[in-house]
Amino acid sequence: MIPTVRNFFVKYLLFWVRRAKHLADAHGLDLRVFLFLSLLGYLIQGLYFLPWFKGKSVDLGLLVSLRFVGLVGPFYILLKGKKIAAVLNLSLVATWSFNTAWHVCHFVYL
Repeated sequence: MIPTVRNFFVKYLLFWVRRAKHLADAHGLDLRVFLFLSLLGYLIQGLYFLPWFKGKSVDLGLLVSLRFVGLVGPFYILLKGKKIAAVLNLSLVATWSFNTAWHVCHFVYL
């Protein structure tokens, strides 16, 4: 049998969506928060490449806002999630903070 686009979509792509929804529900989280954060991150990254957002201060603002959006997800998991190790979430927050500090210092001073 030749796989159709619909069969591929249902079998593979919707499987991962259902899996993510199940995991989010199991931990008391709302999957829409993560989808919104992903779309917002892509929007900020897209703004970086538009010609009228090419100033150095605008670049820095977009970088900081992108990193802030990246922190919201781990904080949401830490504050709202159930049965999730706090150490994992704190390590995510620490990693994002370190990466943000590194990128901002690199962008501003180098």
